[in-house]
Amino acid sequence: MSLRLILAVALAAGSLSAADTKSPPWETSHLVIGRDLFRENCAVCHDIDKDKMHSRKLGPSLNHLFKNEKMPLSHAKPNRQYVVIRIKFGGALMPAFGKRLDDSEINTLIDYIASK
Repeated sequence: MSLRLILAVALAAGSLSAADTKSPPWETSHLVIGRDLFRENCAVCHDIDKDKMHSRKLGPSLNHLFKNEKMPLSHAKPNRQYVVIRIKFGGALMPAFGKRLDDSEINTLIDYIASK
């Protein structure tokens, strides 16, 4: 279940007051939602603000992913379709997120990565 859905359900149920959230999920910007999805699902293994030389995480740095000439591991030209497949189905060490994130969340996450 996504964070947005959990917050919406909690607000509807009255278990969270308006003071517990900065803004309602439906008023949050697209890139803020992407940032939150990154933090929840990707930040454990990937950096977004450090280049590969300064990253100490298990997965490759996603800093400037779509601005680089090559993808960190595949060395292919960066493209959205490849990133969607990697997120949905995983890789050698990367877990699959296709059952955890829906297509809209994956696209929002990729928009955030592309903005960095």
